[in-house]
Amino acid sequence: MFYNFDLDDKSYQEIEADAVFQIPGRCPDWTNYNQSDPGIMLLGLLAWLKEIQQYHISRLGGWKRQKFLKLLGVSVRHALPAHSSVSVEWPAGMTENKNPLSKGSRFFAGDMAFETVKKGRIHPIKLIGAYLVCGEALDWYANNGNDLEKHMRLYPFGERPQVGNRCCFVMDKAFVPGEQTVVSFNIRTEYEVVRNPIGEDFIPLARLKWEYQSAEGWEDLPVDFDTTYAFLQSGKIGFHLPKEMAEDKNYGAYQIRVTLIENDYDVAPLVQDIYFNEIEVRQQYTYCDFEDYDVPAAEGRLFVKSSMYLAKNGQAELYIEKNGGLCQVAAVEKKEAADGDMIFYFEKPKWLSGESVRCRLAVYENDFFEKRELGVGGGFANQEYRLNIPGIVYDEFEIMVCDRQDKMFYPYRRVEDFDNCKPMDAVYALELAEDRLLFGNCENGMAPDGEIRLLRLRVSSGRSGNIKAGKIQESQENASLLVKQNGSACGGRDNETLESCYERLCRELKNVHRGVTYRDYETLVKQTPGLLILDSKAVSPAVEDAGRQSMRENEIAIVVRPLSYQERDAQLNDKYRQNIEQMIEKRKMIGTTVKILNPEYVGISVFAEIVIRPHFTDAEERIEEAVRDYLDEKSWEIGRPVSASAIYGIIDILPCVRQAKSLMVEAAGRGFRRLVNGDVQLPPNGLPYLRELDFRIFTAREADII
Repeated sequence: MFYNFDLDDKSYQEIEADAVFQIPGRCPDWTNYNQSDPGIMLLGLLAWLKEIQQYHISRLGGWKRQKFLKLLGVSVRHALPAHSSVSVEWPAGMTENKNPLSKGSRFFAGDMAFETVKKGRIHPIKLIGAYLVCGEALDWYANNGNDLEKHMRLYPFGERPQVGNRCCFVMDKAFVPGEQTVVSFNIRTEYEVVRNPIGEDFIPLARLKWEYQSAEGWEDLPVDFDTTYAFLQSGKIGFHLPKEMAEDKNYGAYQIRVTLIENDYDVAPLVQDIYFNEIEVRQQYTYCDFEDYDVPAAEGRLFVKSSMYLAKNGQAELYIEKNGGLCQVAAVEKKEAADGDMIFYFEKPKWLSGESVRCRLAVYENDFFEKRELGVGGGFANQEYRLNIPGIVYDEFEIMVCDRQDKMFYPYRRVEDFDNCKPMDAVYALELAEDRLLFGNCENGMAPDGEIRLLRLRVSSGRSGNIKAGKIQESQENASLLVKQNGSACGGRDNETLESCYERLCRELKNVHRGVTYRDYETLVKQTPGLLILDSKAVSPAVEDAGRQSMRENEIAIVVRPLSYQERDAQLNDKYRQNIEQMIEKRKMIGTTVKILNPEYVGISVFAEIVIRPHFTDAEERIEEAVRDYLDEKSWEIGRPVSASAIYGIIDILPCVRQAKSLMVEAAGRGFRRLVNGDVQLPPNGLPYLRELDFRIFTAREADII
C-alpha cells in the first residue's frame, strides 16, 4: 500500500525549538540559549537546512511517481478503441458486388466512425433453424431471425449432454469453398457463479466434431480456430470449407452439424445467439497507415498490392529499403485488381540487387496528406513538438525521420521513457496527457535532424465508443449496404490518470498470485480459468502413522465443489482435475504437495414433533421450506457441522409454530460422527443434502390430549 506522507510537517521555528529542547539532556554545561550564542546560531542554520530538505523531499511530481511505478513493473494504461461486430448484406433485388470490404472500411454510428480490422467478404448467411438428435429423440428449434431484442435458447447437445448427441444447423446459403467462414456464438456463462475467463493453457472440457453436407453425404468440416473452447464461452469458430456444399432435399437449405465426441461438461452449454460472417470493427478513424511487403526483384516494373481502405480512397507513397533506411520512389501506375485491392507499380531502381526487396507503402487521408509532417528536427537535444490532435491511440502512432545528409528516411521506435536508451537509439516518447512528442538528449536517445513524418495515426473516442447494439447502421464505402450491429461495442477506455494508476496498483497488490496460506489456495482454485467453482476449502490431510493420526506439514488438500448439471456429482472429472492441478502447480510453494479431494455427500434426515398455531393451513409447507433453506447444499460451507439445535431454533421461531416438542437428526453416508448434543459432524470434505423430512404435526388441543 502506498501512502501520501506529508514530510514537510514542521516549520523552521518548530525544528529549532526541538533542537534547543534536547540541549540539557545531551550537554548540561550548555546554558546560554540566546541568539548571540555561536552554537544556537549553528543550530538555526541546520534547522533551516532541514526545513528546506523536507520541503523538496515532500514535493513528489508526476514524473517521480511514474519512476516509482516503473520500479514495481506498472505503467499508466493508455486509451483503447471499443470493438464490436457488424453483419452486412445487399438489399433485396440489388445485384451483389463480389468484391470484399477493404481493411479499414468505415461504418458510422451517427458521427462516430468504426473501421474494419481486416479485409472481409460480404456473404451473409442466415440461420433458418436447428434440430437436435439425442439418441432416438429429435427436437427442432426454429430461429426468429436473431432479433436484437430476443435471444434464442438452444442447447446443442440437450440439457443433459451425452456422447453422441448432435446438433444440425440449417442455413439459407452455403459456405464459400476455399474461403474461411466465421460463425459467432453467444454462450451463456453466468450461473450461480460466473465462468472464469479461459486462458491459453486451458484444457477443453469437451471435444467436438464438425461436419458439412456435401453431394457425397456428411464430410468433415475443418476448423481453423475455436475461441468458444467447445461452447464454453462466447466467441468465434472459423471454418474452411474444402469443397461445395449440397442443398438438403428435405429442407431446401444447407446444413452443418456438430457431434459431441468427448463429454466432461460441467453445465450443458446454452447458445443464446448465432451470427454468420460478422465483420469485426473498431471505433477508430485512420488518418494514415502503412504496410511492409517483400517484393520479388524481377526485371522491369515492380508492384505491391494492398487491401487498405486509404490505398483506394487516399494518397500513397512508396519506399524501398536501402542500407537500413527507406528511399522514396515514385509510383508510375495505380489500378484496381479484380478482387478490389489496389496495385501500385514502380520502376526497379538501378542500384537494386538481390532476389527480393523490402518495400513500404504509406497511405494518407486526402485532407491529411499535407499535414503528415510534424516538423523539422534541428539535431538539438530534448526536442519537443506539440501534436494538437485529440484522441490519439497510443499504440497506433508511428513516425519516421528524414536524415538531412543522405535524404533517407529512418523509422523511430516508441519508448515509455529514455532511461535505458543509448546515444544512437532512434527513439521517441509520446506523452498524450501533455499532447506532445519528445526526443532524446543525445545521451539517452538520438535527436532528429530532418523532416519528421507520420506513418500511422489513428484516433478514437475511447470509453465513449462503448455504444449499445443497433447503433452502427451506415457504411461509407457503399451506402446501399444493409448494416446490422448485433452486439454492444465494448473494450473502449480512456487514458488512465496517474492517480487512477496508483489506485489500480493498490488493488492488484491485494490479488492472490501465490499459494502460501490456506485462503490463498482456496482463492486460486476459484480463479481456475474456464471452470465454474461453487466453493473450495483447504484442509490438512491426515495419514495413518503407527496407529494414530498425524499430519504432513508440506502437504495440503483442497476440497473442490464444482457447479454441475448432474445432481450431487461427487467426482471431479478428469479435465476439471487437470485444469486445477495445472493452475496450482505454477503457484504453489516449492516442496508443497497439493491433493484435490472430491466432496463427500452425507444424507440428512430430520424427524420432529411440532405443535402448530390455529388458522395456519400451510404450516407443514412453511416448516419444510425453512429446513430446506437451512440445508441448502449449494450455499453450505464445506465441512460445517449440521446443528440440531439450529434446526430446532429455525422451526421454533416460525409464526405458524407454537412449540417444537422434539427433534432428531439422522445421517447416512461416510466419514460423519454423531455428537452427544445431537449434532452431526461432517468429514472435512463433507456436504449435507436433505434425504428425508418426517414431521408429526399437532394442534394445541391434540397435543394436550396426547
